[in-house]
Amino acid sequence: MATMITSECINCGACEPECPNNAISQGDPIYVIDPLLCTECVGFHDFEACAAVCPVDCCVTDPNNIESEEALIARAKALHPETSFGDSFQSRFRKTNGADLAAAVDKSKETAPPPIAPAVAPASTPPAKPSPTAAPVASKPTLTPANVAKAPPEPKKEARPKKIFPNQLPDDFEELALQFRGAGKLSRLSRLLIGLSQPVLGALPHKTKKTLEVAVQNPIVFSAAGSTGLNILLNAVLYPIILMVVASVVNGPAVLFSQSINIFVFIGIILALIEGIFRLRDGIFHAKPPEEMNFPAAIYGLPLTVLLQPVLTKQAGMVRNLPIPVDGFYSRGFVEKLERERRYGNVYTVEDRGGALLLRLEFPRSIPDLGVADRLKISDEMPDYDYDLALKNGQFIVRAKCTDERVRKISSSVGAFPPEFTTVIPLQDRIVGFAHKFENKLLQVLLLKDRSILRGATYQ
Repeated sequence: MATMITSECINCGACEPECPNNAISQGDPIYVIDPLLCTECVGFHDFEACAAVCPVDCCVTDPNNIESEEALIARAKALHPETSFGDSFQSRFRKTNGADLAAAVDKSKETAPPPIAPAVAPASTPPAKPSPTAAPVASKPTLTPANVAKAPPEPKKEARPKKIFPNQLPDDFEELALQFRGAGKLSRLSRLLIGLSQPVLGALPHKTKKTLEVAVQNPIVFSAAGSTGLNILLNAVLYPIILMVVASVVNGPAVLFSQSINIFVFIGIILALIEGIFRLRDGIFHAKPPEEMNFPAAIYGLPLTVLLQPVLTKQAGMVRNLPIPVDGFYSRGFVEKLERERRYGNVYTVEDRGGALLLRLEFPRSIPDLGVADRLKISDEMPDYDYDLALKNGQFIVRAKCTDERVRKISSSVGAFPPEFTTVIPLQDRIVGFAHKFENKLLQVLLLKDRSILRGATYQ
């Protein structure tokens, strides 16, 4: 049955790039799906990609256009002759649970012990108390297809095997992390220099100042609010001086000793005042406390950032902070914003540790309560994802996929709940190898730069 888009479509366009067959296009007035191109993602996914990303759940199956799996995979092969699908192609029609169950039942029949005598005792024999040794065996139910099917499946938490990827270093992650734990941390001298430079560093953009604030971890030495205030006072002196210098260059040094120089001083003070009000507008006009205010950069803040970026990166260490989730309203069906960002692979940090970069990427932790019937049969904790890591063309790529069929079944029927994600992280430095560790829904990757000592080993 081909997928269709209902009139609830909000024209967000999220579904169009997800279709492997280019079957989705902008119609009038909403997006439409060409049934001659739609294969319900058979051959590519075991879920419908458009339905997985739709925020309003308007990508649904068309009851008037029912097609079999055979017809859909035949269409996929015709549309993609260069692709070899094989016999084990992905399909939302395929349910492996039944086959696995039958195999488990057949195996249990081969290994199950013969029935216990008390369970088939003759009717003429008077009932007697079972012996202490026979009681536990007699009370154990025989494994049959009926009771196996009724038993709720319980996920097995097995030890995750160690995964090996191309460009992965033979060194242990923990050992390498110890070697680079001191890099990128502020020394006492660095903290002192940052504290003395607050009036100048206050001109930097808000995010850069917040990064320094986290690195220093002492609001007395450095804070975004304090440095911005000091910079505003500095600019009240700096801007008049700059205009005085400009006036002396244009009109000659004699202007510095005339009455007309007062005009340039006045303009410089007014300019610093207007800029200061703009930078403190969150507190002045919206009465926000300092920890919630945004402190924009001064006029010369962005050029100063470019000039100081190498030093700031080396000292503060943080190259990429956690994203700030988009504000929105909360109701049934709208999950917590940070958890939603985890499902798209957006919650990660990159820390510069000198000879290496430390990547920390958070995987999804909980299954959303979206009112789906099958959701009641699964625990709240998200099962671990399978993942692949690749270092390619100056980028580090993380591909992750939820392999639990029960969760994938929910995600394929609910929008904005993708069961897999791909995160591409651009790298400024040349990376020659990496080591990784995955534990408690947190992926940590240590990316070694080319100037690091790799113990005589070479990596492509």
